[in-house]
Amino acid sequence: MARAYAAELRERALLACERGGASPAAVARSLGVSPSTLYRWRQEWRAEGRRETKPHAGGRVPRLDGAALAVLAALVAEAADRTLAGYAAGLRERAGVAASRPTVCRALARLGLVREADPARRGAGVVGPRAHAVRVARKRA
Repeated sequence: MARAYAAELRERALLACERGGASPAAVARSLGVSPSTLYRWRQEWRAEGRRETKPHAGGRVPRLDGAALAVLAALVAEAADRTLAGYAAGLRERAGVAASRPTVCRALARLGLVREADPARRGAGVVGPRAHAVRVARKRA
């Protein structure tokens, strides 16, 4: 994903367009922005009177709230050798929350836990759903 333009650059571009000495395409070229970007900035300024970027909307609400994270931490404390699917099944049983394996993986990271490959299966040529069994260990400082 591309980085956002600096607010100062946006302001300079809008001021240059207001002065009117050059076409919007020439202003965009001189400042190194796309003409469509400058067009969009000008539209926002005219329609909303806003010269700065919109505030961040916040994104999605996490599926696992504090209570579900506490249940996950308890599951890890009981048995740290479960797979992500096993933790997801435990969450479904105990907290009533359906979570995918990637969601469980992100929640473990949020709890400060890391997944490590099962040493007994590492390099053993085991293939199948349990081939990537994980155990959870506390992060080292």
